[in-house]
Amino acid sequence: MTTDGVRTVGVEEEFVLVDPERRAVRAAASQVLARQDRDGPGRAPGGGDLDVELTREQVESGSAPHINLAGLRGSLVELRRAAARAAQAEGVALAATATCPTPTQPTLTLKPRYQRMHQEFGLTAREQLTCGCHVHVAVHSREEAVGALDRLRPWLSVLVAMTTNSPFWQGADSGYASYRTQVWQRWPTASAAGAFGSPAEYDRIVNLLIRTGAALDDGMIYFDARLSHHYPTLELRVADVCLSVDDAVLLAALARALVSTAAREWAAGEPAPPVRPELLRAAGWRASRHGVSGDLVDLERGELVPARAMVDRLVERVDAELSATGDADAVAALVDDLFARGTGADRQRAVYARRGRIDDVVDLVIHETITVASP
Repeated sequence: MTTDGVRTVGVEEEFVLVDPERRAVRAAASQVLARQDRDGPGRAPGGGDLDVELTREQVESGSAPHINLAGLRGSLVELRRAAARAAQAEGVALAATATCPTPTQPTLTLKPRYQRMHQEFGLTAREQLTCGCHVHVAVHSREEAVGALDRLRPWLSVLVAMTTNSPFWQGADSGYASYRTQVWQRWPTASAAGAFGSPAEYDRIVNLLIRTGAALDDGMIYFDARLSHHYPTLELRVADVCLSVDDAVLLAALARALVSTAAREWAAGEPAPPVRPELLRAAGWRASRHGVSGDLVDLERGELVPARAMVDRLVERVDAELSATGDADAVAALVDDLFARGTGADRQRAVYARRGRIDDVVDLVIHETITVASP
């Protein structure tokens, strides 16, 4: 929905549950959620939700829709705090990392849908202990949603780079800033999509993917950005779960401004950029590989650009919408903070470099997740 012309924005965050002593994942999601139901109000603070995910070693939070960034940040902090308290009561810790740094053998949640995913997709499902951050931005119609989706595609790789938080996989450095992106793209419907042009064409492609078995249902349409099948929103799905709440807020602010800018261009009849999915995938790969530590691909100009310059181009592109919502100053400060302290991937690698101990990485993630959820 919108209020006074401002689109609402909501954020879903996925977390790993870790034994703080053994630094290994624990299949404790059902216990943590049961604890939250007993000790909490039955619904997470701020109108959000906590829920299970594909594996028993992770939980998901979903904020209520918000108009202003301060309200969204408060909701995300409350949700992390509630989940962390419930986890601690069950002897585990909440960890905001998009892949678990230590070796893992995840187990699937005992829901019929997840069991069927296991049967149909094999190792892809069994190894899928990854945690993303999804942003929902309100749209006025499905026509507007498709129009915006077609026009924002070249900028999604920049959001990947800014939120990288999964450098380690099975106890070793993967060589990627966001290895979650690589694991996630094993699903047959994941990654970049071509322009659709209309809701009818979008629906035709979705239905064909389901009929061919590439997806079980609408919920398995894992495009980098998609029309939500639950809410009247456009859902951007490219980001790792962020180590810092502030990075999640920055992501949400840019996602909303990007959707609004693309929707305005659609309404004005501006054509969607003719960017091929192969190039979108290449740009996403480079962002996943290097984060903000290397060059990124400017798909509009066809060149490699230093990461900070590319982020500044994105901010400049959506500046009118950031100013309209009063977010311009906050976004500028959050971008400066991001480059000053580094992404979650940068900080995980920095602590590992000190002693070469993967346990130190787990300790950092647990500490940072709790710290950002403190008043």
